[in-house]
Amino acid sequence: MGTTPQPAATTAANTAGRAALAVAMLAGFYLLAAAIILGLLGLDIALFAGLGHVSLGLLKIYALSAAVAYPVLRVVFLTRRPRDGAAGGLPVTREQQPELWARVDRIAALTGVRGPAEIRLVPDVNAGVREETRLLGLVPGPRHLVIGAPLLLGLSEGELDSVLAHEFGHYSNRDVRLAGVSVAGRTALLHTIGTLHRRADAHRAGAAAEIAAKDAKRLAKGKQASGEEAGGGVDRVLAGLFTQYAKLYFRVSEAVSRRQEYAADRAAATIAGRDATAAALRRIPVLDTAHGFYMERYATMGWDDGLLPPPGEVYGGLGRLLTDPERRKELAAIGLPETEADPYDSHPPIARRVAAVEALPADGRSAEGSGPALALLRDPERTLAALEHATLVPEAAGKERLDWPDLLQATGVRNARAAAQPVHRALTEAGCAPTLDALLDAVDAGRGFEIADRLPKSAEAAAATGRAAREFLRPALRTALSRTALLALAEAGLARWEFSWSAPAELRLPDGVAEALPAALGAAVTDTPDTAPLRALLAGAGLAAEAVPAAPLTDLRK
Repeated sequence: MGTTPQPAATTAANTAGRAALAVAMLAGFYLLAAAIILGLLGLDIALFAGLGHVSLGLLKIYALSAAVAYPVLRVVFLTRRPRDGAAGGLPVTREQQPELWARVDRIAALTGVRGPAEIRLVPDVNAGVREETRLLGLVPGPRHLVIGAPLLLGLSEGELDSVLAHEFGHYSNRDVRLAGVSVAGRTALLHTIGTLHRRADAHRAGAAAEIAAKDAKRLAKGKQASGEEAGGGVDRVLAGLFTQYAKLYFRVSEAVSRRQEYAADRAAATIAGRDATAAALRRIPVLDTAHGFYMERYATMGWDDGLLPPPGEVYGGLGRLLTDPERRKELAAIGLPETEADPYDSHPPIARRVAAVEALPADGRSAEGSGPALALLRDPERTLAALEHATLVPEAAGKERLDWPDLLQATGVRNARAAAQPVHRALTEAGCAPTLDALLDAVDAGRGFEIADRLPKSAEAAAATGRAAREFLRPALRTALSRTALLALAEAGLARWEFSWSAPAELRLPDGVAEALPAALGAAVTDTPDTAPLRALLAGAGLAAEAVPAAPLTDLRK
C-alpha cells in the first residue's frame, strides 16, 4: 500500500487490464448460461443421431433437458432487469445552490475531470456518482452526483471537499466506467440467483402441497404418511451453480474495487489534504451511527401518532444533536469499526483506509479551520424541507407538525397510555371504569389485589397461592397505581417530559410529587390500604377528581 505515484503508462495499463478482466468475467457469466443450453442441445442431438429414431426414453430425456434449459434461457436472457441508479432525492440547480455547485466544479477541476450534469441531495449518509454509460459502461455519458444531507450537517467544508474529491478520484481513474461493468455483472448475477431461488421456493411449495394432499389420503385409508420431502427442483440446482460463479466474480471484481478505493482516497488527500481526508473517513461512520440514532429516537418518535417535527427538522434536526456538547463528547468517544476484511466487499475496512491515508507524507494542511459544510446551501431550512417533500413517503404529508417539546409531550402521553393499558383492561374486566378514580375506589374497597390479579404476571406469580400470591401482587398493584396516576397528571398537562438533545427525555412532575409519591403509593398497597395520601398528593398538584363517579364497588373488607 505504498504512496509512490505510479507512472501514467502503468496506470493506464492497470486500468485497461482491470476493464478487460471485468468484461471477461461478465461475459463468462453469459457464456456459462449459454454453455448449459448449448450443451444440453448438443447432447440431445447426439442421442438422436446415435439412436436413429425417437423413442419414449428419448422423449423423457428431451423433457428433462427442456426443464433444465428453459429456466436458464428465461431467467438469464429473456427477463428484463430494472435499471440501476434510478433518480431519487432532491435535484438542486446552479441557480438554486450556486455555492454548492461552485464547490463541486472546483473539486472536479482540481481532479482534472468532467463535472456532473446534475446534483441531487439525498437523506442518507452517502455520497456517490453515477454515469449513464452504454456498452456495459465502456461508453461514457452524463454524470450524476448525490450528496447526503447528513454529510452537509456533520462535516466541515474541508471534509466535504475530501468526500467530493474521492468521488471525482474515481472519475479520474476511469473507475466509474469500470464500475458500470462491475455493477452490470453483479446485478445480472444477483438477479439470476434470486429469481432461480424464488422459482425453486414456488416449486417446493407446490410439491409440498401435493405431498400433503397425498399423505392426507393415505392417512384416511389407515396408511402411514409417505415421509417424502419437497425439494426446489432443477431451479435450486441451477441457483447453486450460479452462486458458485458469483462468489468467484465478486471476489475478483471486489478486489479490483478495493484498489480503486485506495486510489480515490489518495486523490482526495492530494486535493483536500491528508488530515481533512483522514478526518472525513473517521467522521463518516460516527455520523452514520448518529444519524440512525437520531432518526429512530427523535425524527420519527411521533410517527405512529400522526406527528412529525417542524418542516425541515425531520432531517435538519440532526444538526442540533451533532452540536450538542454532551452528544459531541459521546460521538468523539466512538472509534472506528473493528471489522475483518470481507473478500466480497467492494470497500476495504475503514480502519485500513484511514491508516493508508495517515501514512501519507504530511502536507502542512490542517483539518481544522474550515466552516460547516451546511453553509454551502442557500436557505438550508427551506432546502431541507424540500428534501422532506421529495423523499418522505406520501403518508407524511398528512401528519401534524409540532415543535420538538410538544412533539415529545404528545409521544410521552401516548407511551404512558400504552403502559397503563393493562390496568385499564383489568379495571374493565372487573366491572369498573378505566380511570384513576375508579382504581383508587377499588383499592379503598379492598379490591386492589383483585385488580392486580388480572394484570399480566410471570409463571411463578401465577402459580403462587395464599400470602405468597399477595406478595407477588403487591408490586404489580403499586406499578398500576403509579402508571395510572402519572398518566392522569400528563393528560392534565401537570406533568411534562423535558426535551433534551443530550439525554433521554425525563418526566418532570409538579413540585413535591416525586418526593412524596413513593410513600403515598406504599400506603395504598398495604394489607389495609389507604389511598388518602395519594389522593391528597394528586389534588395538591392540581389534579381534580373526575366528575363522572366510579362504578359501584362492593367493599370486600366487610
